[in-house]
Amino acid sequence: MGFVNPDGQRKTIAIDVSRANVAKRTGVEWYAWHLVQELKRVIPPEYRVVLYSREPLLPDFGELPKNWEVRVLNWPPRRLWTQLRLSWEMLVRAPDLLFVPVHVLPLILPRRRILTLHDVAFVSHPEAYSLAERLYQAFAVRYASWRASLVLTISQFSKSELMNIFSVPEKKLAVTPLGCEADEFAPPTDDERRLALRRLNLEGRKYFLYVGRIEAKKNTMNLLRAYRQYRVTSPDPSRLVLVGKLGYGGEVARRMVAEDQVLREAVSLLGYASNEDLRALYAGASAFLFPSWYEGFGLPVLEAMAARVPVIAARASALPEVCGSSALFVPPDDINGWTAAMRQIEADVALRARLVADGRERVSHYTWRQTAELTWGALRALL
Repeated sequence: MGFVNPDGQRKTIAIDVSRANVAKRTGVEWYAWHLVQELKRVIPPEYRVVLYSREPLLPDFGELPKNWEVRVLNWPPRRLWTQLRLSWEMLVRAPDLLFVPVHVLPLILPRRRILTLHDVAFVSHPEAYSLAERLYQAFAVRYASWRASLVLTISQFSKSELMNIFSVPEKKLAVTPLGCEADEFAPPTDDERRLALRRLNLEGRKYFLYVGRIEAKKNTMNLLRAYRQYRVTSPDPSRLVLVGKLGYGGEVARRMVAEDQVLREAVSLLGYASNEDLRALYAGASAFLFPSWYEGFGLPVLEAMAARVPVIAARASALPEVCGSSALFVPPDDINGWTAAMRQIEADVALRARLVADGRERVSHYTWRQTAELTWGALRALL
């Protein structure tokens, strides 16, 4: 009976949910949250599951199975939670297996430990990170690659990056792609959409949509340059709506919009948006634009496909792998190409219909249940 320890106790699986337990989630946080929701359905009751968090779990985690519990590690110090508080927990009450769905492992570890490394963009695009962030991420990835029993990653592209750049052995890697539930971003009712867009000052307006951090790695500046070209040369141009927090280099994009009259009048910088607002924004968009230099996966393209929005994506990193033939691709540095693609997606009704249909079929291949089942398979193999 592999789910019982030699002392007759059920084996314990511990999961660090500190990154998922935040109110305003973005990519990595949503991955961890969705994974926990599906693991609740996938992990058999014969195992004991402990969730580690800095604070009590938010209500949207929902009810936990009877074999699950939460352990809030909120004692001082407030900083270095993973290295100090989580390490102490590993020292005094080590589980049979620790799973960390982000790239930072504690210094003290149990015998079996798995983590997820999402990407290593800081190596390929160092200009998109501060020096301190590059040094920290390099240490974290090298330490994790060395100490982890198994490393999960989210695409074949990221797996290749870890093998080629950090020499992680292939046998130590497992790919668990991200997911997107088709109904999560299905278009809302007309009334819901109108109310949300009215609140965002977009009701009755045509617009292109971008969702993600506003930062150098996401290639926001080239998107603005391409959009400006499109704007001044199109007889009936759409607006550009950017949704996301400012990241490293994002202040440059904000200044570009503020200091250029064409951009200032036509670009909406909305900041973080709730899932309810995102559904309305996707539903009203002419197309979804994703020009990122580097993505370990690119979750927003799946959200757009689920919302039945045609996608224009960068031909770079993991995006061709994730999108397949369901997107119109442009090299991330081809400003004229992005301008032409915006015009094409507006003018070509048949192209839009094909991308929407292909996108709906494509997104059906990526579910959070599949992510959880692959993840549980990796955890169970170590146990």
